[in-house]
Amino acid sequence: MGFVNLLTMAKRFTGIIAILLLLRLTTASASHEFCDARMGYNVVGCGGSDSSSRRILIKGGTVVNAHHQEVADVYIDDGIIADVKPNIKVGDEVAVIDATGKFVMPGGIDPHTHLEMEFMGTDSTETIDDFFSGQAAALAGGTTMHIDFVMPVNGSLSLGFKAYVEKAKKSCMDYGFHMTITKWDDTVAREMEIMVKEKGINSFKFFLAYKGIVMINDELLLEGLKKCKSLGALAMVHAENGDAVFEGQKRMIELGITGPEGHALSRPPLFP
Repeated sequence: MGFVNLLTMAKRFTGIIAILLLLRLTTASASHEFCDARMGYNVVGCGGSDSSSRRILIKGGTVVNAHHQEVADVYIDDGIIADVKPNIKVGDEVAVIDATGKFVMPGGIDPHTHLEMEFMGTDSTETIDDFFSGQAAALAGGTTMHIDFVMPVNGSLSLGFKAYVEKAKKSCMDYGFHMTITKWDDTVAREMEIMVKEKGINSFKFFLAYKGIVMINDELLLEGLKKCKSLGALAMVHAENGDAVFEGQKRMIELGITGPEGHALSRPPLFP
């Protein structure tokens, strides 16, 4: 593949991201900070025109789906894709985006994020991105939804859910939640049912590593798996030998290896 072809592909890829980002900016409610960075687009909730912003026609782009691609128009009404076909006719009240020569693709979904997470059980250290900065970066790359992991508060799923709903108030894109299970008793079992039936969470994470923080034992894991089965929920497992990792971590500290390289070195080799 020659340089000219690579350059052409790069330009078209940039066009993809531009359309995805513009679509997301136009349909999402935004924080004031997001409005300030909107680059002149009419954004609902940022002083733009509600009537034109809620009806959008992306015109003349190459629409790419899982099974085929075609040159077509995409009509969005109040954030919902209402029609996809060539030569859609609309009135003056509809905002039109010219996508000629560009790809129009569904936004990506990132199913594994840790935004604004208290790191390794500490109150003083959080992951660097919050629900605004992390989502804004995702949007810039064409990801339009993510699923974050709710960490329980003192083992309570309900308190953890409440805390993450509060964190997510600054969101600028769509999101969902997984729920982490760090202990087991009748209360947790009941709360899992509440999460599935009332809160829209149907996936639960079990850690077999990070001893003394979020690691669980095999007995708890089996109870959690049985509960997931009864609820029709998805069980996710961070599958490591937590005790072996813990010994490896202690060895790294004894050797004075405390940088990022210690993470891999603390794990047992694949082949002894």
